[in-house]
Amino acid sequence: MTGIHSIINRFNLVKQIPIFNKLHWFELQKIARNAVVQEYKKGEIIRREGDPADYFYCLISGRLQAYTLNPADQKDNVEFIHRGMHFGIISVFTGENHSLNFEAINDSVVLKIDKDDFHALLKSVPQLAIEFNQSLSRRIRSQVKGTKSIFESTIISIYSPQKGTGSSTYAINLALNLEKETKKKVILVNIHTIQNQDDDQPAPVGETAPELGRAIDIRDVAGDPERIFGSISKTDIKIDVLNVAFDAKDAALKKQISPLVSTLVGAYHYVIVDLPNDMDDFVLETLNQSDMVHLVAADRRKDLELIRNVIERLKSAFKENYRMEKFHVIIRSAHNHMYLSYEEINKAINFNVYTVLPQIEPSQIKTDIHSKGIVIHQFDENSEYTKSVKRIARQIGGVMVGLVLGGGAALGVAHVGVIRVLEEENIPIDVVVGSSMGALIASLWAIGKNAAELEIVAREFEKRENMLKLFDPIFPIDGLVAGHAITRWLKKHLGNSTFYNTRIPLKIVAYDLIRREELVIEDGSLADAVRKSISIPGVIRPIKIRDQIIIDGGVLNPLPTNVLARRGIKKIIAVNVLQSPEDTSAGFDLEQRQLREQEKIPFSKAPWQFIVFRISRFFSRIIYGNISDVIVRSLQACEYVIAEQSAQQADVVIHPNLVGINWFELHRVDELLKSGEDATRQLLPKIKKLIEHSHSS
Repeated sequence: MTGIHSIINRFNLVKQIPIFNKLHWFELQKIARNAVVQEYKKGEIIRREGDPADYFYCLISGRLQAYTLNPADQKDNVEFIHRGMHFGIISVFTGENHSLNFEAINDSVVLKIDKDDFHALLKSVPQLAIEFNQSLSRRIRSQVKGTKSIFESTIISIYSPQKGTGSSTYAINLALNLEKETKKKVILVNIHTIQNQDDDQPAPVGETAPELGRAIDIRDVAGDPERIFGSISKTDIKIDVLNVAFDAKDAALKKQISPLVSTLVGAYHYVIVDLPNDMDDFVLETLNQSDMVHLVAADRRKDLELIRNVIERLKSAFKENYRMEKFHVIIRSAHNHMYLSYEEINKAINFNVYTVLPQIEPSQIKTDIHSKGIVIHQFDENSEYTKSVKRIARQIGGVMVGLVLGGGAALGVAHVGVIRVLEEENIPIDVVVGSSMGALIASLWAIGKNAAELEIVAREFEKRENMLKLFDPIFPIDGLVAGHAITRWLKKHLGNSTFYNTRIPLKIVAYDLIRREELVIEDGSLADAVRKSISIPGVIRPIKIRDQIIIDGGVLNPLPTNVLARRGIKKIIAVNVLQSPEDTSAGFDLEQRQLREQEKIPFSKAPWQFIVFRISRFFSRIIYGNISDVIVRSLQACEYVIAEQSAQQADVVIHPNLVGINWFELHRVDELLKSGEDATRQLLPKIKKLIEHSHSS
């Protein structure tokens, strides 16, 4: 920022500061003569908590974070300081040490006035003293009310080193969905070089990049907030658009990035920056100033090599400012199906993939939106592409919705009925966690099976003899069945799917007997993870791996709401299928009445019913009261108590009425499905209110 230290430029800077805008020319000149201007790089500390009072500070450009450090060196009481805001004023007035740390989170320019000079200014400029008194009064009132006048802004840069990956299509859709899902202010900043602004960038099959009209030259608006805001297109699509071009040959333009974005962060919650493909100093500096970077690449070897080179260059350029969690690699499938596996991609780029955006089919482009010279191509709301971008938007916006499917053996089939209603009502689910039978249903759903397909799977066991296909008895030392047949059945339905292959993020809960600790499985084979989570003690042999004995996740955590809560998911729907003591007692009474009624039916009146009833009762007597039945019933009695406690962490708890159904009665599919559906429909108003509240929170 050439010349910022001259008296003329200091005067121009002072004029832009809101607290000074009611002063006349002579008073502004007096302030400018007493002020100094200092530049801070991203990550630098301006003042530390406990430092003595020294200056009155005002932020000219950039963005700061004010905070205290707790005993664990974590940031507390975080506030954000945007362009035009002043700080350090209380220390100047009271003479006390600074109570906060002030850190630059973008390259920043700060105007400072020595505290003694500042007091002299207040005496000589009465209007200034009035302005500061009013400013402090407003701040105190907002603190008393517990309100914040300044919101947190997030700068998200979208970059692809290769043309034709659909990065611009992704950027505009991310901006649109952020506004829709969070109901907050969003601006899309499209940046490209003057040399290439007329170039047509090829888009993936079925895609068309947005048309954003002619761009303004960044040199025409640099350092002038009024011109920047005057160049923003206010459209009918609920997001604002700023289309900017720069001269790639002008090395000095790099320093204009921070002032540009810091001008916007004070007015928008989310600033989405769509960058050109060349990795020059301008692009590199934009990535450095961003809070989050989405690197977009196709699943082709050459594209992945480019992304790997980009990551290595960012590490080298940012040095101590490089943070891995800031960067997210997003893969665009070049075909209808992934050309490379996740594992191959991770190895190729030496970085973990964040997510995959599905291919867009031509039929999914529904309408074009025209607004003030801007054309945006809208995709089908039910397309997998749109769902994926929405999920990313909700994660960024902190409004993700999580679903918890609890354990309960056969009772867990009711989860399918719950899922059917959620699908019919288009309830968005961004992450699912399952324990025991809930882990099985969750994994099948996460790989893409809908409720109808889940029902087909469940009906495999309507014929009780099919249960025998899973029965591979062993000498009962560590279980009733070995679990090999169960593993084959899981492989049949889950194949070689891993956690990377899921349509939505999935977490599966198991339990390690040796260390008595919960295991949250998030990678590797889905079939292996489910097999661990359904290892019911006394029924299915546990999994022994080195120094672990892994059993059913429901033993310790039958309703794992904590898994989502500690990952910051604020909207949780939990499904508890475990029966209460009252349910089990009522079920026993109901079953006894039904048995007495069945026994009254003579062979001569209904021979087939007579035979089926007695065969069924024979098998039931084999299970009732044996060691496995006693263990499972004992476990479920304890699990119900734990689940009730876990349910307190959920916003909505769905508890199907499963009175009269036993833990091993997989054949009662119709009743189980209907109970899940009925319980969910009853709570739909509460579920929809939760979703709507997540949009406005």
